[in-house]
Amino acid sequence: MHNPIKPDRESAPEEPFLVRTHGLIDRVTLHSTPGTKDGDVMMTVFLAGRGTYRNADGSTEVEAGMIGIVPPQDPGILLADQNDPYQHYYCRFRGTYATHLAHEIIAREGTRFFRSTHTQTLAACLRRMGPTRNGPLSCRMGSRELLLAEALILLGPRDVEQHRALSAAALSAYLQEHVASPTSLPEIAAHFAVSVPTLCRHAPAMLGMTVQQYHEQERLAWACRLLRETTLRVGEVAIRVGYSDPLYFTRVFTRAFKCSPRTWRKLEG
Repeated sequence: MHNPIKPDRESAPEEPFLVRTHGLIDRVTLHSTPGTKDGDVMMTVFLAGRGTYRNADGSTEVEAGMIGIVPPQDPGILLADQNDPYQHYYCRFRGTYATHLAHEIIAREGTRFFRSTHTQTLAACLRRMGPTRNGPLSCRMGSRELLLAEALILLGPRDVEQHRALSAAALSAYLQEHVASPTSLPEIAAHFAVSVPTLCRHAPAMLGMTVQQYHEQERLAWACRLLRETTLRVGEVAIRVGYSDPLYFTRVFTRAFKCSPRTWRKLEG
């Protein structure tokens, strides 16, 4: 049994999905590489050729039609077959929710390298990330991270529980339960096992507004209740409804209610 993936809490970024580097290894003779490095998780999508993955648990033969998800614990080494070297796309990543999904995939498959019917679709996701990316780790999410989320969702369980099916009630309940969390579209989409474009396309019909607008509405509604029913200071109310900056919270609140949180509390008290 493989060790669970444990993100480095001192250096792990706050974002749920972050791409470190990605690219294509195209039948390079005598190619070899660490399974992953720098505390990241590595995804590989094999399209042709053969190779071998070795770590403390032993050796695994890899070939076209297989997917690899390698965590930072005991990363091992990946070696191309001398006579029939592999062709594969790769993406090294980290992020709180991306790591969680990777752990779930490994636990469900029971191995780090496994066969999949989605290799072409996954390869397309990694191909759409653009030119090979190396260098310092970005601290902000972008289009590559949305593609990573899409790929990990595709590898998720096919039998998604009924309570996680995307519906108006389920989406509303999720946003209410996560009222103090950042509005992360990839994380919300991953929870419901849909892509970010699908989430954004259906949300207005379900909620009457965008996900971001609805989440902010729920935050402000909860802020009003806290202001009315508690003696918490405005700064603490802001934090409890997901605003790390009390001044920004005051601006958002004032724009919505035409008065500051303190004034609103006096009027409603």
